[in-house]
Amino acid sequence: MILQGNGSPTRAVVLGGGGTVGVAWQTGLLAGLREAGVDLSEASSIVGTSAGSLVGALLSSGRDVTDALAVLAAVGHKLDFAVLAAGEESFLSASRQAALAADPRQALRAIGSAVREATTTLTEDDYLGLLDILDGVAWPPGFRCTAVDSGTGELVVWGPESGVPLRHAVAASCVVPMLFPAVTINGNRYMDGGLVSHLNATAAPPSDVLVVVSCHPLGGHGGAADSDRSASTIRADAEMAQLRENTRLVAVEPDFGDLEAPVKMLDPETAGRALHIGRRQAEREGAAIRAAWDV
Repeated sequence: MILQGNGSPTRAVVLGGGGTVGVAWQTGLLAGLREAGVDLSEASSIVGTSAGSLVGALLSSGRDVTDALAVLAAVGHKLDFAVLAAGEESFLSASRQAALAADPRQALRAIGSAVREATTTLTEDDYLGLLDILDGVAWPPGFRCTAVDSGTGELVVWGPESGVPLRHAVAASCVVPMLFPAVTINGNRYMDGGLVSHLNATAAPPSDVLVVVSCHPLGGHGGAADSDRSASTIRADAEMAQLRENTRLVAVEPDFGDLEAPVKMLDPETAGRALHIGRRQAEREGAAIRAAWDV
């Protein structure tokens, strides 16, 4: 056991990427769990990627996670459905490009070059403005979020020691290629951490209990890499298998069975439904999550 100073087991949370639908689903799930007496903000470490970076920043800072809904409203106000749909397709295309590449990092560098040169609906300042709720918020202890360096193709993980403003780090983690502009941090430009893995679960420090909240199906669902599965999905499945060897892992994935497949992860209307799905799942799965959390 990896015990904290008070002798209790260490606990960590990973919040994965999944667009505006993922933000809404995670918000509903976490809010519902808190109401059911399971407060994941008590984790010693919280790691977020893309959608999970926004929700994780709020959760770890002690804010009400439903504040994330204000960001979704701002996105919907600035960008219409056609722009969002094109953004989702660009993300899927980029993921497939990385999946089929002999050298994934080289593919990510090529994607990064296109992202840096793209003309997007929003300027970088406009994009950062969508995350005004994080402006001036101190970096929460134990929180980390991921992004990809658009120049090198490398995954970066920022924490409180990084000196990076929280709003900039979260914004960088959420840069859907060709939809949002790359975010400039210390002279480098960054894009969505979900291009490597929609979880990046191995970025979490070793812990006794790990709760993984994935906005996408886990456990090998889907086809081969050259069909509908992205590089990030393949990587996430491998991460989960690795982590299960050394920690008590509880995985939560969305029950989107009532939604039309494939789920449009940037559809504002679907996001509204996902919020309620998350709350219903919290009611159904709260006891099992509590049992692991309170070990």
